[in-house]
Amino acid sequence: MSIQSTGKSKISPAIVGLAIALLVGVLAFRNGIYLSACLLTAFLMMVFLFRTNRPGMVVLAFLLQWTQVIAYVVWMNSSDQDINHLSRHADVAVLSGCLGLIVIAATFSLGINKIPIIKPGELARKARELDEKKVLLVYIVSTFFLSGLQFALGTNSGFVQILATLGSIKWVFFLVYGFICWATKKNWLIFSVMVAFEFTSALYSYFSNFKEVILMTIALGIMLVRHVSFKQVLGGLLAGTLLAFVLIGWTAIKSDYRNFVNQGTGQQVVEVSRTEAFGKITEKVGTLSWDDLQLASYLLLYRLQYILHLAKAMDRVPEVLPHEEGNVWWENITYVLEPRLFFPDKPIYEATIKTNKYTGIRYTGRAKGASFSLGYFADSYVDFGYFGMYLPLALIGLALIGIYRLFIGMNNVSIVFRYAFINVVFYEFCAFEADGLFLFGRLTLLTLVYFVLAKTVFPRLQSWLYKKSL
Repeated sequence: MSIQSTGKSKISPAIVGLAIALLVGVLAFRNGIYLSACLLTAFLMMVFLFRTNRPGMVVLAFLLQWTQVIAYVVWMNSSDQDINHLSRHADVAVLSGCLGLIVIAATFSLGINKIPIIKPGELARKARELDEKKVLLVYIVSTFFLSGLQFALGTNSGFVQILATLGSIKWVFFLVYGFICWATKKNWLIFSVMVAFEFTSALYSYFSNFKEVILMTIALGIMLVRHVSFKQVLGGLLAGTLLAFVLIGWTAIKSDYRNFVNQGTGQQVVEVSRTEAFGKITEKVGTLSWDDLQLASYLLLYRLQYILHLAKAMDRVPEVLPHEEGNVWWENITYVLEPRLFFPDKPIYEATIKTNKYTGIRYTGRAKGASFSLGYFADSYVDFGYFGMYLPLALIGLALIGIYRLFIGMNNVSIVFRYAFINVVFYEFCAFEADGLFLFGRLTLLTLVYFVLAKTVFPRLQSWLYKKSL
């Protein structure tokens, strides 16, 4: 296999100059020092993580978590408030969030930067070896069959976690098909239809998780970036702006839409037809005013940020409650290591209970169909304090190294599939608000499932997917 040693990507001098100007310029804004700290964090993460032809979710997962940190500062600025308006420790929480992400990124970078990266031409050759029609067929089958199986067995099945994980297989074939389109420079129309299908079908659900297809597509795009130029940064900003408008619009109509699709039952279900659901979206979007969008922007920043829980935990621990000295993470890990498949009587985990305890906020929980997580940064702080919290964060970085090395070293499957596996598994690391239990659980389960599949199913499936002439 033809490889390059580091895959380091060139960064345009204009981009470096722009980054420096931004770091200095934002100091003039309210809470400017925290904006500058966030921008410096993003720059350092890109230096640590961005490499040509590396799975894009490696970068995107960190940037999405960073977005949830800087969103708190922007949220405060949007209402012209001091950073500590809602919590006297919000300033420390923002800086801790920035430093923690740098610790994880730096740890992860040190562990994988010596791994050779495949050259663009070799990656394209590997993608062209696969039959695009067969890959498309397997994507369609995995999309409908596994979704239907999960629906048939229901959410109370002991297999629900495994089925939910198997449902993510469609993203492997989605990404592989995208690789093939890039390598062959054709079939982009079909790939666009796949993106549109995933987006619209996700809208026809209570949670409308359309962001998943957007993020998977962005991860694919990041991997194909050859060097960071001003043109690419501008394109990224324009795409980000468009995505922001979509999210603002969705935030503005989401509450009314959900009340409509569940027909006022208060349940997380869809009780209307697809046509009626899409008609309601069109109706609500058509009636949005500027005031609606402004309010939605404020609400989006509130929901996007996840520094507040960390700050509130710092307000209460250790002043009101003592540090847990590792008990929170121990419970996270031990709960996961008892699979519901083998322990069907295991109680349902309610993240909101822990959040209410350590933040002092009184959220309604599972009884009202809601869940509010404390976040794995706050888990780490509650256990070990201001300085000790970086130890479990560094260990998370080590765990990510192990996952990356595990999949990248699976020579029994094509590098195209290995990259897709990494993208799908690292998607579970996209949320700063992720409860430590769910973060550990999802990463563990996905890694185990894809490890088994990569050792059993995918080598045989891959041989069928190769073009006959090979």
